[in-house]
Amino acid sequence: MPALFDLEEDKLRSEIIRRGARMVLVQLPEGLKPKTPHIASIIEGSGALAIISADPCYGACDLALYEAEFISADIIVHYGHAETAFFTCKSGLPEIPIIYIEARANVPIREAVEDALRQLEPWRRIGLTTTVQHIQSIKEAEEILREAGKEVYIGRSLGLKYPGQVLGCNYRNAKSIRSLVDAFLFIGGGRFHALGLFLATKKPTVAADPFEGRAYRVDGEAEKIIHRRWMDISEASKANVWGIILGLKTGQFNMEAALKIKNDIEQLGKKAVLLAMREVTPEALLEFPEIEAYVNTACPRISLYDSRKFPKPVLTIRETNVAIGKASWNEILESGLI
Repeated sequence: MPALFDLEEDKLRSEIIRRGARMVLVQLPEGLKPKTPHIASIIEGSGALAIISADPCYGACDLALYEAEFISADIIVHYGHAETAFFTCKSGLPEIPIIYIEARANVPIREAVEDALRQLEPWRRIGLTTTVQHIQSIKEAEEILREAGKEVYIGRSLGLKYPGQVLGCNYRNAKSIRSLVDAFLFIGGGRFHALGLFLATKKPTVAADPFEGRAYRVDGEAEKIIHRRWMDISEASKANVWGIILGLKTGQFNMEAALKIKNDIEQLGKKAVLLAMREVTPEALLEFPEIEAYVNTACPRISLYDSRKFPKPVLTIRETNVAIGKASWNEILESGLI
């Protein structure tokens, strides 16, 4: 029986040998960390010392460049995500070679996609999306939908490596075809990306989970998130002291946006202070009791999906513009929360 995810062991060995690497820093998403001993043995069997990052890894925006520089690693092996173009041109970052291993899923999709056809029955024009783990199956999914009489659209935009690919913080491929489709089908495990797809497009969204072999709608759960976001915006609109979170992860650092929103808040006679953070946690924010609301300029998923964890509102930049009267809520909803 094949492994659940393709770890591309031959690629890993050949890259280490070809580059003459002596020390390798490995980043793994949570779902692949149980494979740590196996991956370390492959690296060390190829003549290099393996150091596994035990820190969380949320995506290709979260490269351990400074950590690799600190330990003098020759390369970073980054599992579970595809290379993106959003920050590769940033100056000042350590220049350490990065080997991306996408960890494609070895699971059939047909059962889940066929189950999704029942949910998609009211609509004819379907937008198709997935994560990098299932990108190799997107053509098969397209064929299943077309055989059922659907028109299928797969979006393509700059920055994302594959047509139809979505990230937890980036749904540009889906947005590029939003006006052409009646509903979206997402292929992948869990609810996270499917919820983001609805929040980004406000189109009916069905998730086909190949790991469970079934499909389900996420619209109702996503609408609850939207309601919570409005409640947080309403509460934050009363704040006089704001904390502006400046993300220190390589692909989440946005000083320009942080300074702009700081200036906008201060022009209203309110106080705003910049907080530089790698990990945004409720425990960290509790250290600032005088701050009444936060602006999150790092990863939007912190605000959209983890809001219940925080005792005070943590808004995205666009939500903050609503809270301080520079944008309307309906305008934000129309263009998508992500």
